[in-house]
Amino acid sequence: MATRSLIGRSWWILMTFGVIAIVFGLIAVFQPLAAIAALTWIMGIMALAEGVSTLFMTATAYRGAGKGWLIGYGVLSILFGLLAIFDPLSMASALLVLVGIWLIIAGVYRLLLGLRIRRPVAGQGWAPGEGWTVLSGVLALLLGILLVVSPLSGLVATALWIGIVALVYGVIQVIAALRVRKMFAGSR
Repeated sequence: MATRSLIGRSWWILMTFGVIAIVFGLIAVFQPLAAIAALTWIMGIMALAEGVSTLFMTATAYRGAGKGWLIGYGVLSILFGLLAIFDPLSMASALLVLVGIWLIIAGVYRLLLGLRIRRPVAGQGWAPGEGWTVLSGVLALLLGILLVVSPLSGLVATALWIGIVALVYGVIQVIAALRVRKMFAGSR
């Protein structure tokens, strides 16, 4: 009975998560660049903390092999963190350009793979999956080119998707909170 009472009294936690998610979702949908900047800024703080703690641990307590790799990792984490904190949109754009380059390479690979898996006997048509492989290559190539040419478009699209998911999550949390509150109203 104590668990039911605790759950019943904790409905407001679900409600709080739901409201925060809805507010963030609305910001991401209506101010997508601000949302991406905020997320990148948070990632920058985490990377900075990771870098500082890695360097501190390496300098004070680490005695194993690979110390140089740890120092390099710590320094790169600090640099990434500082760049993300002081220029979050440029950092997010740069990351999307890297994703775009990867998609271009993956698209070319899939196109070549799709064209190579043709049946050797002429007139038998396409091998199973060949068309889908070629299509996935074309789509990856086009998306990669879009992200390299216009990373800002990719940032806005990413923020919109995140915002929509956050809105759906928030609404579900609010509904769950109201149901928990109603269900456990008598168990106080």
